[in-house]
Amino acid sequence: MKKKLYLHIGMGKTGTTALQNFFWENRKALAKRDVCYPKRGTMANAHHLLSPHIPRFLENEWNFQAVDEWAPELAKSAQNRVLLSSELMAWAEESKARKFCAQVSAWFDVYVVIYLRRQDDIIMASYNQQIKAGPQKRRVDLIYRKQVERFDYPKILAPWADSLEPGKVIVRPYEKQQFHGGDIRHDFLRHAFQIDVDDSFAISNKDSNPRLPLNVSEYKRMVNCLVEDGRKNDDFNQLLMEFAAEQDVSSTRELSTQSVLSPEQRIEIIELCRPDNAFVASHYLERQNGCLFEDAEPSLDDSWDGIDLSSEDASHITDFLKGREPRLMRHLAQQIESFKDALAYQKRHSARFLSRSVLGETAASPVYRVAKEDSSPLVIGGVGGSGTRLVVNLLSKMGVVMGGELNESLDNLWFSLLFVRRSILLQSDSEQDKLSWLFANAMRHGVEVTSELTDLLDQALACDRSPVIPEEQLLQARESLLSAPPRDRRDQHWGWKEPNSHILLPMLDRCFPEMKFVFVMRNGLDMAFSDNRNQLEHFWGDLMLEGDSSPTPQNLLRYWIAAHKRMQGFRQRMGHRLHFLSFDRLCLDPEGELEALREFAGIQISKKDMALLADSVSPPKTMGRFREHDLSVFDPADIDFVKMLGFDVT
Repeated sequence: MKKKLYLHIGMGKTGTTALQNFFWENRKALAKRDVCYPKRGTMANAHHLLSPHIPRFLENEWNFQAVDEWAPELAKSAQNRVLLSSELMAWAEESKARKFCAQVSAWFDVYVVIYLRRQDDIIMASYNQQIKAGPQKRRVDLIYRKQVERFDYPKILAPWADSLEPGKVIVRPYEKQQFHGGDIRHDFLRHAFQIDVDDSFAISNKDSNPRLPLNVSEYKRMVNCLVEDGRKNDDFNQLLMEFAAEQDVSSTRELSTQSVLSPEQRIEIIELCRPDNAFVASHYLERQNGCLFEDAEPSLDDSWDGIDLSSEDASHITDFLKGREPRLMRHLAQQIESFKDALAYQKRHSARFLSRSVLGETAASPVYRVAKEDSSPLVIGGVGGSGTRLVVNLLSKMGVVMGGELNESLDNLWFSLLFVRRSILLQSDSEQDKLSWLFANAMRHGVEVTSELTDLLDQALACDRSPVIPEEQLLQARESLLSAPPRDRRDQHWGWKEPNSHILLPMLDRCFPEMKFVFVMRNGLDMAFSDNRNQLEHFWGDLMLEGDSSPTPQNLLRYWIAAHKRMQGFRQRMGHRLHFLSFDRLCLDPEGELEALREFAGIQISKKDMALLADSVSPPKTMGRFREHDLSVFDPADIDFVKMLGFDVT
């Protein structure tokens, strides 16, 4: 008869370290109860070397063992039950988990034990652990939505449950009120082996994996952004744990109630995961009410102080560290000096914030430049009414992310608020840099902005753009820009559409040096009879035209010609980053114009999808409207210029 093999597969941050230390310290007591917790394959009291999941960063560091290397030995154990524990196992890919189960089932009667923690709690605990370990440099509010995908419990359980007989996957909720005897060690032995913990077992009350309290965790996150030496980074952990313990030992405990997520964010996570958790409760625990977790859920009324580190707390922590390890703090000071003007926001922000306490500096004046990863948007502009809305629709369907606050014409109102005003042309390069950084931040990151930038934003808001842009739209754009959700976009193709962008091309080219610009051209004679006269009448007419700039058909054509001559002048400056797209040719030959646009933007899209996009394009009824009017009112030289650009004038 096969021996029974119990695989404790995790999850991480569900008391695994405490359990593994308990199993190791009580190997003799367990052996007397017919349970073997073997030495084979252990690292730090856990059987990580026997795991089917091998993290990439450990592939060449640890000597992982295949099943046929260890199973024959453990199958000869004196005990009839063998227990292996490693939280790495839960992260095995589906195919590897199934193969692992098949291989060990050849030697053992296999059971799986797993503890599940409510997703908002495990995301917060995992985040804290990653900050301690050193790789986590981003704020949790930028990444928590992505983390929800990792804790899809039905998906994690499926390969194990499908590979074993019904009832052989033991699922336990990680909540103290649901633990047998109020203790996870009692709970595990009771539900896995029907063993009660008595005085013969050694029970340690030491916290096996203490956490960093909120303010210390945020300090360590900033250290992670600056200190790249792994050994020195680890040294900070021990010192910061000592600091935290001196302040409040309860704040470092694993089940501490400190929250790095707001009540709103936690509720969002809980609601997203509720159906999956109900499935686990009914399928694995036979709970017909679908209740997997019983701890009280957060409420919108709960108080929450946020996770920002105050200058006062940073000073207290720095003073403690300087007193304990001055050499380590001198290294941190050197890193701060190196990264105070870094292009990467997290490094720059961390260096400047910590410089106040570590270097004794007052708050450094930020240098706002659009980061390299944000410097290559795809921008669509043109004279108003030239067809930019059709172009942005097509690009969006090709996969270009056009975010921000949009109006009915799909103009980016954040851009309009900040830049579509005559006063922008009088602002310094520094002020334009700040506004460009503010815009790129809202589009790509959503990091909280300084009062300096808010003041510039409000100066822009004070500029009257009516009747073109109603005041209520500008107010809404201001609110949505400042409340842009934190994110960490890595969209390969992103951009915006605002017809007036072509007027600001020199500024945009300086602030977004890898920008690609699509200038949409429509027959100038059609444009002369357009109802869209906003650029000429309300913004740039008297800047582009000498003399009369009233919105007549003659002046609309003169404005069109001036704008196109000006854009022709940017060909040498921008080279391959400037694309002239003919709206008329797009309507008459959509396949050819779309292919040229696709190639310019560097977008990968199937021929089938391109054909579908081409089929969706049709000429508007207003195309060729100039034929209904008397063209003798125009200067013949102006008509010749329209013809020279390839447009029909007859």
